[in-house]
Amino acid sequence: MLKIIDVDFIEPYKLALIFSDGFQGIADLSAYFSKAPFSGIKNFQKFSLTADGALNWSGNELSASTLRAVTKGVQKTAAFSFNVQEMEDVIKQASWDSMQEGRPDILQAAIRSYVEQFGHSQVIAKAGIKSRTSAYRSLKPQTTPNFATLVQLGHAVIELAKESANERSETPCKAVIIR
Repeated sequence: MLKIIDVDFIEPYKLALIFSDGFQGIADLSAYFSKAPFSGIKNFQKFSLTADGALNWSGNELSASTLRAVTKGVQKTAAFSFNVQEMEDVIKQASWDSMQEGRPDILQAAIRSYVEQFGHSQVIAKAGIKSRTSAYRSLKPQTTPNFATLVQLGHAVIELAKESANERSETPCKAVIIR
């Protein structure tokens, strides 16, 4: 199932989106927000990323496939590769934005997108969280997440990304000789 895994505000009615299949680009949503039900939304920047990878503005939702259809961009490699520094920066920025706006869902969505890429089981095991229910509840939209659990999950995804990067750098390359 196609999901949005990262979203950034660019300017009014424009968002930078990254999809679960590796597609990245800019979505111009001005056509949607010029007519009902979206025309009544006062603050375009106040959206949330849903559990099924869609975007929601006060109960008005655009699915990942709808957004993908209007996104202009490029297909990035679907290879499982992470820029660890970028991941840390995204989580730091999401933490800051959460505190500034009093919205824990911002940090929750950022961490959830990385957890989904690695898989819940692997991240929960790496975090050492005994209660899977607590971890799932902390990531579920429309819930008040347990901050300590989010910190554990955030730390675990960064550690998993570092391990993945180390494994890639330690994998010997095979030389191919062409004669």
